[in-house]
Amino acid sequence: MLMGSKTCFIIKLVTFCCLCSFLVTHAMNNQHDHSLDDYFQDHAMKSIPKDPKLGMLYNVSLPSNFTGMEVSVVHLRSSSVWAHGANFGHFRVPPRVNPQPNVTSLDIVFSNLGNWSSYYYNMPNYTFVTPVLGFNAYGVSYTKGQNGHFTSTTNKLEFPLFRNPIIVHFPSMWLPQGKCVKFYSNGLTKITNMSLSRTCEVWGQGYFAIAVRVPPSHAVWKLWVIGIAVGSVGFFLCGLVLFKLIRYLEKKNIQKMERTSEKSEVLDTKYVGHSKMPCAFGIRTQPVIETDYFP
Repeated sequence: MLMGSKTCFIIKLVTFCCLCSFLVTHAMNNQHDHSLDDYFQDHAMKSIPKDPKLGMLYNVSLPSNFTGMEVSVVHLRSSSVWAHGANFGHFRVPPRVNPQPNVTSLDIVFSNLGNWSSYYYNMPNYTFVTPVLGFNAYGVSYTKGQNGHFTSTTNKLEFPLFRNPIIVHFPSMWLPQGKCVKFYSNGLTKITNMSLSRTCEVWGQGYFAIAVRVPPSHAVWKLWVIGIAVGSVGFFLCGLVLFKLIRYLEKKNIQKMERTSEKSEVLDTKYVGHSKMPCAFGIRTQPVIETDYFP
């Protein structure tokens, strides 16, 4: 009974930690969402001319500390978006979209976070294989004050989609498979399958990428332990085989020396300590004195 209660407590604790991690990541992504949107929109309004050409894509200049990001903006008529949609960069907006609130014209800001993708966005147990791409639409609305003067306000627009989604086509990636990760502007995060190769269907504005699942850290640790164990066993077996080979060669060499010695003259042997050594007890040729003369 006690063992079961401990197991239940551990399961609840792990579930709570995972939930906290997801909520913290979700909150951080939402915070990045708003800060990036405001930042890009501010620089886009500074980069676009006062009288922009309709349908022309303008590059947005960013400070040098954001090298690697790409931002552009296009000015469109709302009636054109309704009739023809919009197809710019990596995004294709279908026709029959009426931006809300109603405006005469709108500006769509496109962004490519490049090597900053993982810094601003992350998803637990997933890694990005494409840069994070984003788009947001803005429109200027005018309100008449009590003094009769009009004041302009720039608002983020909504794209109500009823039949067809917005298509996001990603640049080439190094993995053929992956999941569409969607960070919508309303704070919703979704993971779905790709509709086509390198293509995701989205139902709103925000930031999007393709990611692949990675094993959790404890699984990686297990793989490291198994790899080290297998490597150690392999190293031991290689050492054992090498040791046996050296012993075998030494034994063959000794046998060869013994066969060679057997073919030569046989000498007597004696023990010196614990070693058996050849020994000659006599002199084969006795010395002969050539003369008996001694001085």
